[in-house]
Amino acid sequence: MPLRRRPRRGRSGRDGGAAGAAPGGPARGTGYWEPAAYWLLYVVALAAVPLHWRSENHALAVLCGAAVLFSVRMITRTYGRGGS
Repeated sequence: MPLRRRPRRGRSGRDGGAAGAAPGGPARGTGYWEPAAYWLLYVVALAAVPLHWRSENHALAVLCGAAVLFSVRMITRTYGRGGS
């Protein structure tokens, strides 16, 4: 008689859930590293915009501004899928 396999579960105990993902937090399957990376990008790029602008490096200031907008979009998208 063959052995029956049970479905795999994440560390949180839910099928297919991210390890330790809390309800109302990030979307299932994203874990905590993805939103943390977007937040880090947001903080660093936001601080870099005025620094580059003051040093008259306008091209990098605009590029960092675009990175801020991208990170805000990804943060809202990550938390928006969670249904919070």
